[in-house]
Formats: sequence, C-alpha cells, structure tokens
Amino acid sequence: MTDSKPANGSQKHISPATLSLGVDVDGVMKQLGQLGRFHCRAFALLALVAVQVGMLHTTYIFLAGDVHYRCLIPECESSNSSEYSPPWLEGALPPPDHPLERRCMRRAPAPAAPAGACDVNSFSEELQPCSSWVYESHDTIVAEFGLACSEWQRTLVGTVHNVGMLVSLPIIGYISDRWGRKPALVLSSTLLGVIGTLKAFSVSYEMYVLVEFLETVAGASAFPAAYILTIELLGQDKRVLTTAFLGIMLVLGGLAFALLARTFQYWRTFILVAYPPSVLFVVYIYLLPESIRWLLSKGRKEEAVEIIMNAAKLNKVTLSEETMRQLQEEKVKPTDDKKVEEEEGLWTQVLHSPIIMKRLAICSWWWMTCTFVFYGLAINSVALAGDKYTNYMLVVSVEIIAVVTNALVLDRVGRKPTLLVAYCVCGVACVALTFVPESLPWLSTCLYLLGKVAITQAFSGIYMYTSELFPTHARHSLLGFCSMVGRIGSIIAPQMPLAALYVSWLPSVLFGGAALIAGALMLTTPETLNTRLPDSIREAEDIAQQGKSKTNHMEMDVK
Repeated sequence: MTDSKPANGSQKHISPATLSLGVDVDGVMKQLGQLGRFHCRAFALLALVAVQVGMLHTTYIFLAGDVHYRCLIPECESSNSSEYSPPWLEGALPPPDHPLERRCMRRAPAPAAPAGACDVNSFSEELQPCSSWVYESHDTIVAEFGLACSEWQRTLVGTVHNVGMLVSLPIIGYISDRWGRKPALVLSSTLLGVIGTLKAFSVSYEMYVLVEFLETVAGASAFPAAYILTIELLGQDKRVLTTAFLGIMLVLGGLAFALLARTFQYWRTFILVAYPPSVLFVVYIYLLPESIRWLLSKGRKEEAVEIIMNAAKLNKVTLSEETMRQLQEEKVKPTDDKKVEEEEGLWTQVLHSPIIMKRLAICSWWWMTCTFVFYGLAINSVALAGDKYTNYMLVVSVEIIAVVTNALVLDRVGRKPTLLVAYCVCGVACVALTFVPESLPWLSTCLYLLGKVAITQAFSGIYMYTSELFPTHARHSLLGFCSMVGRIGSIIAPQMPLAALYVSWLPSVLFGGAALIAGALMLTTPETLNTRLPDSIREAEDIAQQGKSKTNHMEMDVK
C-alpha cells in the first residue's frame, strides 16, 4: 500500500479531481506550504488545546489520590485530633505487614489497662473495626468526603471519568463529521472548563462523581478534534511532524498539571485555578480556520475556497493555473462514491465493507491496549517510591523520548514496524516487572519507564495510523468509535491499584499481555507510509486492493 495508483495505470475511484468537488486537495496543500503564517497561527492555537488536555485529562490522579489514614483511637484522642503519629500509635494498630488491616482495624483496649492509659501495653491482640479515622492530609476528596476504607469509591472516580470518555467520543465525533472540526473542538474545549469548575463546589461524593462524568462527556474529545484538524491542514509528508508536535504539547500540559498540583495541593483550590481559563477557547470560533479537506468532502466548496485564498495570501504563495481553474469551477459531476454516500448512511457503508470492518475491530483493540496500559502506568506512578509529584513529572517527561523517536523513525522505517516494536517492548518490559526482586528497585523503575516510553510511542503513533486507515468523510466518527471502544481499557485502568492490593503482580501481567497481543495484530494491516488520505470508503478499499495486487506481483516476480 505504497502507491495510490493501480498496477494497470488507471485511477478508478481515487482521482483527487473527482473526489473533492474537482479540487486536488493534496496538491493544494502542497502549494500552500507547510509552515507558513497560516499554518503557524493555526498550530499555535491548536497547541493550547493539547496543553489543556495534557493538564486536565487525568486530574483525578491527584484530586482523588490516596492519602494516609488510620483509625481514631477514642481512648487516647478526641475526634478532632490533628496528630497523626503519636508515640503510643504502634500499640494501637495491627503490625505493618498487614496493610489492609492496619488501615481499617484497631487493637481493642487491654482488659487490665487503666482508664485513659495510652502506651504500647494498653492494647490487646484482639482486632476490631474502626468507627472513625484520622487523615494525614486533607488535600484530596478522600478526607473531604470520608472515603477511608472505601478504596473502591476512590478508584471509581477514575473509572467514571473514563466512562464519560466512552460516551463523549461518538457524540463529538458525530458533531465533527456532521457540522465541522472547529465546532466540535470549540464545544469540547469550552465545556471542559465550565463543567470542570463546578467540581470545586461539590458538597458530597455523589455530586463530585456526577460532575466528573459530565465534565468528561463534554471535554474528552478536545484532543481528537484538534489532532484531526491539524493533520487535515497539512500534506501527507508532515503527518509525523503533526503527531510529534501535539505529543510534545501534551507532555508540557502534563508537567504543568504536576506543578500546579504541587503548588495548589488542596483539591478545591487546584480546580479553581486550573479549569476556568478553558472558557477562553470560545474565541476560537473567530480565530481558527475550518478543515479545508472536510469542507470539500461535504460539498461546501465556496467556504473552502475562501480559506484557501486567505491561506495563500498569508503564506505569500501563488497558486498554479490548474489549481485556480479547479477552485473557480462551479459545477462538478457527482462521482459514484458521492452518490453512494448520499444514498447510504455511514454505518451502512461500513457494515458493507469487510476491509473497513476488519480495520475497525483491530484498531479498537490497539486503542483499548493503549488506554489501558498508558493510564494504568500513569496512575500507578504515584505509588512509586519518592515524592508523588516528582514521580508523575518523571513518567510524563520520558514521553518526550517516545515522541522524538516517532518523529525520527515513522517516516523512515514505516508505521507498522515502529508500532510493532513499541508494543512488543512495552509487553516484555511490563511482564519482566513481575520477576524483579524487591532488592532491585532501580531495575523496577527502569523497566517501568521503558514500558511507559514504549506505550506512549504506540499511543502517539496509533492516532496517526488510525486516521490514515479511514476516509475523510467518516474519519472522526470511525476514529471516535475506536477511541470509544478503547476507553474500556481506561475504565479498567483505575482499578489496577485496587487489584494490586490483593495480587501484586496482576497489573503488570495484564499490561504486558495486552501489549503483546496488540503487536501481533499489527502484522495484519497495511502500511500507510507515503500514501494520500482516502476521501471515501470506496477509495480506501481500492487502495487496499492495489496494495494486495502489488504484493502479489512482487511475489510472482520473486518466483
């Protein structure tokens, strides 16, 4: 799949002059250039969206983060006690090698102990459940809403967050493909700030969880919308640059999140500082251009021409006579693909296309693996030895290695080999974690970071690879569907710390196994390096058939 022309030289169904209202979109994009004033201004605006997503898409890691707590010992302290580690505490709690019991159980007073006595000999070996708790910190919702010994309620916040993502993606994807990339992006980015701010005013755990869900439904699709708009403003030779650029912006957002969380550790204060600025994205209605490719795929040629001419003026380029003729041509005979698209709904076309259905299923597993492992490793990072903010920043920072690696190899080695290696390295690193002895914490940290780099590389590359496999008129909807199914992984990921309390090695094995299966599936899809983006399902099928024909011809030549 490296050439958009059939072996016999014909160009049935895939002529750019007939697919996009008579306009060769890739030719126009190449003439406009890639880094002119028009592009740089759009990229600067989209970079802020990526920073916002990197900063706010996993706030539950700290806002609903675990804190140390212990039983309140009424014989020795009052209900408003603020001393977390008094000298008599070790005698009142179970031994340290029973972490679950130590949090939720206490030793009963010794029968012979005098009233009010508080020392290591004042308590018996009998355990009884706690009735109230003392918290070491009140920075998260755990202390605010009394979630001690309810670990499932704490981890449920992350799961609800990712269920919201599952709901959001098909909704915003439909809006994007139906009404435009820009409306979808502005709506998602703005509502993220508005609804997210409401969390600061939660008066109960139930209200917090509800607002967390609504925030994610509204704002989870900001990055997919920004990504698709970015790649559709560029030619095919700059898709890797797009992925690297947005990946770095996500990293900067993640670092900003950790710094803000460290500076404003009380959860309500953090929310009131971090979320309200997102409301300013509403001005993008006037500042951001719509996707030229999307406008042409929807028959809105006049709007597309206006943006093209404005871009040519800003970039100080002169369009060729052929391009000007295409732009000025008023009527274009509808193609067979357009007629089919008018007569059939999107999902009817998808169900009738075995190639697209196969890609949809495989891409969904890739996305599920990426979200499961990526978020699972990010969530577990705060449990590593050392300061949790520093650990999070370290785990986020190493993602730059993955982004830079992708930028260097995706256009040279290809999409498939790069992603195959990334998945396999991640799988091996995660599985190997279970065999590292506790006496070698540095080795565990190295394998952990290696797995995080590899899954970030896969996640970054899968955005681009998936978008190249699907046609323009349904790209956001199908990408949104894969991402939606993929959120099953991110829904499960927040429960991994809870699972580790019972089976310490289980999360690493699940992470590694999912990654290795994803790598094996990479062998079943075509390479997309140096191919133009298909504009219709028929074109995607034709390109796939051409790839098969070319492979068969090569095999015959070898024989």
